[in-house]
Formats: sequence, structure tokens, C-alpha cells
Amino acid sequence: MSSFTIASTEKNKPLLILNGFNYTIDKATDEKTYWKCEHCRTFKCKARIHTDLNFTLILKENGIHNHPGVAVSNELRIFQDKIRSRAVNTNESTQKVIDNCLTDASDQMVARLPNFKCIKRNIQRQRIQIDLPKIPQDKNFVMIPTAFTTTLTHEQFLQFDSGPGDDCLLIFASVNQLKILGHTDEILVDGTFKVCFLFILSLV
Repeated sequence: MSSFTIASTEKNKPLLILNGFNYTIDKATDEKTYWKCEHCRTFKCKARIHTDLNFTLILKENGIHNHPGVAVSNELRIFQDKIRSRAVNTNESTQKVIDNCLTDASDQMVARLPNFKCIKRNIQRQRIQIDLPKIPQDKNFVMIPTAFTTTLTHEQFLQFDSGPGDDCLLIFASVNQLKILGHTDEILVDGTFKVCFLFILSLV
């Protein structure tokens, strides 16, 4: 069987990389894990792979794709996965994280990398997320965690909190946004009505 690599998606889900193609988990049983091509919906690709539950052995492979694979793209995915892992699991400087993840990288992959400033910001963002408190999961939370009430520049972002309950109302805005809103003559309003049935905005 061909050798493969297990990485992770941006949502931290397992990603199997084989012969220039990516596979995501379709389902799992007590005996094996079923993988589908990541383009199964986009291109209706029927390629599938079966592995053991620990993702260490390919049990069955149907590697017939209806689209080309790109080895460089897969190398880039592995690089991004290494960046995410080292960002949250080490205390290395951002530059050191990048240097370690670039070990043995091909020139073709390096040429496709975004600006290093963007990569460093992503590393810093990953580390900030680790320190954030748990996000409230229902409308009956007692209070918004302090870390969610200000911006990264420590500017007040939560402008109003009516408290827990069925009619809970939260207003988030920066001071600059409020100034712009206060001086405008026309306001267009949209809303996610599955979450909020009525949205009322009034300026005094």
C-alpha cells in the first residue's frame, strides 16, 4: 500500500493525504474508518479509502479521481498543519516556529506561501485563542467573559448587556463605529431571524 500522511483541516479535523489528494472522514464503525475525497461534492469525486481506527493502515483504496491532484498543495497543507500544532504546543518565537516548519520544504511550496507577516499573525492568533475563556453555549449565561468585551487594543467592544433570559440583548460596537452610526442619515438593517425574531434600532 502507498504511504500516506495524516494532517488536520482548518477546523482541526483529521485529513488523510495520499498521492497528491486529500481525504476527509466520511464515517467510522467499530472496525474501520471510511474516508472520502475532499472534492466529493465539488467534483462528485468517488475516490474512497478505508483505514483502521487509528489511521495507521490502509485497508482498501479506490484512488480513481475525476480531477488532478497537486502535490505542492498537499505539502502546503502539511506545512499549515505543522504551524498550527507548533503554535499551540510550543513556546517558540513566531520566527522559530516558521523556521522549524520549513525544514525540508520544497522551493515550489515556499514560493506559494503567503507573506511571512501573515503567517506570524496566524501564529499569534492561534495562541490568543488558547487563552480565551470558554464561549457561552446558551442564552442563560450569567455574564459575558471579560476577554470578549474588549478588542485586541483593549477598546470597549460590548456596549450593552441586558443580562440573562429569553429577551437577552447584547450590543457590540467599537467607539469609532458608534460615532459613524451616530452621524449617518440612512441606516440599512439586516438580521439572522432564525436567531433573533425582531431587530430594533433607534438613535436618540
